[in-house]
Amino acid sequence: MSLQVSKKKMSLIRSKIVVVPIGEADYMMVNRLAADVGPAFTRSVDILKGMKLPDEAQNVIRNQYYALVIMAKLERIKANSREKVIGVCEEDLYLPDENYIIGHDDPLAGTAVVSLFRLRQEFYGLPEDDSKIYPRLFKEVLHRLSHLFGLPECRNPKCVNYFSQMMLDIDTKTRRFCDICRRKLSKG
Repeated sequence: MSLQVSKKKMSLIRSKIVVVPIGEADYMMVNRLAADVGPAFTRSVDILKGMKLPDEAQNVIRNQYYALVIMAKLERIKANSREKVIGVCEEDLYLPDENYIIGHDDPLAGTAVVSLFRLRQEFYGLPEDDSKIYPRLFKEVLHRLSHLFGLPECRNPKCVNYFSQMMLDIDTKTRRFCDICRRKLSKG
């Protein structure tokens, strides 16, 4: 039994996070994100060179991109099953049963995608405010990655792993995991 636990811990130690800029994503923001995300999960982080937005993900009628198609492309670039791959794009994303999404994750595939489209103030008719974009992106990426590492949604509205129903929720929660989520992550 201790050999199994030891093997599990070794495989977790070797797992890493891969950040992939998609389409016209801001590379400076992606680089900053990669530097900040690793310590939160005590994992190494790689940045892949950009990935083109898959044409087949575009829904011209909705003027949005289908998140699951993008995530399927991200899954194909994984070097091994332990990698957690997260894509960052500028385009508006959707799922068939949702009008829009900011991000989506698939823990079984180990992939997630986050869009900057609705994180920007301009989307809401407000003046551009660069100071809000990165914190929102960082929190949403941490939230999505937490699911890839096996954490369920948190009920603490200050925890970065709290499910945000509106932009105010993202702005209000902190950039950190609560003690409960942190403990669960360290056990995983």
